[in-house]
Amino acid sequence: MRSKKQIYRDAASLHIASIPSGFLPTLGLNFLSLMYRCIDEAASTVLITKYKDDQLVGFVTGSVGKSNLYRSMLSHPFVLIIALLPVVFSIKKLRKIFSILSHSSGSVRASYPAPELLTICVNSSFRGQGIADSLYVKLCNDFKSKSVNEFVIIVGKAIDANQFYIKQGAIIVGQLQVHAGADSNVFIQRIS
Repeated sequence: MRSKKQIYRDAASLHIASIPSGFLPTLGLNFLSLMYRCIDEAASTVLITKYKDDQLVGFVTGSVGKSNLYRSMLSHPFVLIIALLPVVFSIKKLRKIFSILSHSSGSVRASYPAPELLTICVNSSFRGQGIADSLYVKLCNDFKSKSVNEFVIIVGKAIDANQFYIKQGAIIVGQLQVHAGADSNVFIQRIS
């Protein structure tokens, strides 16, 4: 049985391996481990994992609102400071962090439903086996249990995952920029 700490580290490692060109992996393993811990602990977010034996084969995260997540991260100030210490010396990374925070609370994002699929990752050795589909259904069921009837997915336009979300029945309803110069599709997934 994996400890909670190891589960968060496993999720962080899989995130880095699965989305190497993303911004969050540049913040490092310690930051991502804290983020997944806070996603698991906050009342408004969920972390769903799938293990085979002792190996994380995939996970999905979702949120009905991110304010509890941010508060949860701030409730671990020393871990957060240590995790972000290397970022303090990078103006580019600091700008991207503020861009994400601004996006989360901005008027464009507010025009869409608050519930959101945050991240879905599957270990490359286990892709094509229906794991992502299964995790997606589990997240839909979690949202449904919270009386959520639709949620948002924001994904870079150039990323292959767009086809996965279309296959799941999500509909592109708009576009936005989380980071300057990088367009993202906004999907809505209705839950029946």
